[in-house]
Amino acid sequence: MSDSTITVFDPRGHARVVAQQVAPRPSGLDGLRPGVLENRKANARLLLESMVDNLRTTSDLGATTTGSKPVAGPASRGTMATLVEECDFVVVGSSD
Repeated sequence: MSDSTITVFDPRGHARVVAQQVAPRPSGLDGLRPGVLENRKANARLLLESMVDNLRTTSDLGATTTGSKPVAGPASRGTMATLVEECDFVVVGSSD
């Protein structure tokens, strides 16, 4: 039998906490342009767009802009730029 070494790694990693300022909340949604950032999971787009449609029942919202991102990755710079330019708020989430 040969000598061997087993290396054990600590899976906990190192937590990094960074304080972030919360974006100011609007006094209402009337006139705001909603955005949807869906992650291509089954029914994600349907769920998020349905949320925006529900908001329309109580608020006079502008046109909705929808962007997509990979399931396990960030949105492209182009998608983010479009959402920043065309939206006043964006709903993001996941659905399985």
